[in-house]
Amino acid sequence: MIMKPIIKLTLLLFLLVINVQAQNKIRIKLADHLKGPYTGRLIVYMQADTSKPFGQVQEDAPAYAITVKNWKAGEIQILTSSAFSYLKPLDSVKKGFYKLVAILDTNTKERGNNVLGNLYTREEVVALLNHGISEVPTLTLTNAFPERKFNQSDFVKEVVFKSALLTKFRKEPIFIKAGVVLPASYHSNPGKKYPVVYIIPGWGGTHHNAYNKAQQNTYGIGKGEEKIYVFLNPETQTPYGLHAFVDSRVNGPWGTALVKEFIPYLENQFNISAVPQHRLITGQSSGGYGVIWLALYFPDTFGGCWATSPDPIDFSNFTGVDIYKDENYFYDAQKKERDIFMINGKATSSLRKMAQKEQLEGDGGQGQSFEAEFGVPGKDGRPQALFNPLTGKINKAIANSWQPYDLALYVQQNWARIKNDVANKIRIYAGENDNFLLQHSVKAFRDKIKTVNAQIHVEIVKDADHFNTRLKVVDTIQKEMDEVINRKN
Repeated sequence: MIMKPIIKLTLLLFLLVINVQAQNKIRIKLADHLKGPYTGRLIVYMQADTSKPFGQVQEDAPAYAITVKNWKAGEIQILTSSAFSYLKPLDSVKKGFYKLVAILDTNTKERGNNVLGNLYTREEVVALLNHGISEVPTLTLTNAFPERKFNQSDFVKEVVFKSALLTKFRKEPIFIKAGVVLPASYHSNPGKKYPVVYIIPGWGGTHHNAYNKAQQNTYGIGKGEEKIYVFLNPETQTPYGLHAFVDSRVNGPWGTALVKEFIPYLENQFNISAVPQHRLITGQSSGGYGVIWLALYFPDTFGGCWATSPDPIDFSNFTGVDIYKDENYFYDAQKKERDIFMINGKATSSLRKMAQKEQLEGDGGQGQSFEAEFGVPGKDGRPQALFNPLTGKINKAIANSWQPYDLALYVQQNWARIKNDVANKIRIYAGENDNFLLQHSVKAFRDKIKTVNAQIHVEIVKDADHFNTRLKVVDTIQKEMDEVINRKN
């Protein structure tokens, strides 16, 4: 009579032990030729649809990360429930087959996963995850990303320039990189000085865009007056995200280095007109913010500025957040989660999820790029966070430290001083359906600059989103550029 309860209790304890041990685990190893040691952020991405090629991290796809130090060949890293999780803990992943890949981010000088030296799994692994009942899946890091080769030709040239100003600030050699696209008549007309368009691309864009035909079409290359186009690289040696050629207290004087060092260098290397009226700047998204900043701070240098879908230019509406008045970055006053990345009017993500993804991947995300571009460094030189990454609570001292980069405030406070040099030089275009809600910041900017009668053109483009606004206005921008070039003073 006494044995049955004992047997039941023993069985229950056994099942509890089995349940505790039954965890989802993922093993990662180095290929034999990758000796190490390696230190960095090890990230495993998961995809439930095993029939499709592995793409970028999906908003609804879990991912996991750990930090490794001095990892050598022959050693195994194991991801368990203690790993940092994006969306859901590893143990809560439902039983099933998943496609897995891994990245080891070892490059602390460049933003992104696919930069020089980072390791990756060349082969995708399809594995069954069923809480430890079957064999633990193993991923093997086999390859390192090489340095990307620039495809030069007779009409597309790469320029790599060591900046004395940035080198002094960072206390290490810092280079400005650009891709220069020459017009059709360049080699047959050596005595001609050509107008120039400096391009700052948006997130993910680099000077390699210069030989990409789709990017050339996006910026109207080959249309209108012959011009030299210079694709600037806003991601060179920027561990905290792209710098957008803005003078920063964290990244250094990228804007000043461009104007004082790099532009004069290019004008000596190529047949570029040194007349300010012939120097034009244009940019998209983060680059859109950058060119407006340059046009406001160096108005004598440039003849005109064209920005499309710019990053927030009024911080009272920063992707839907008033960083000065709102208490929380993730939630509004009604505790509703703030939406972002709108597709056909519906949110596909939230500011909280975006912040969580940045924690997963480490340095170099969009949010951190804002903190490095606009904010102040801590004692370790790293950008101080605008908000608590777990709760979303905004640090008001940091928010107020961003005010010098709030372009609406800058125009309001300085228009009387700069209007003679800036008036009618800046044109801003934003789509009425911007995927990142940036049209609201542009509208807030427009309303504020009206209070000082600032002559800055702001236009909301009908039926346009973040990505196609540029294509909708590319012909208009080319026409406006040509008018500036040919204007008689």
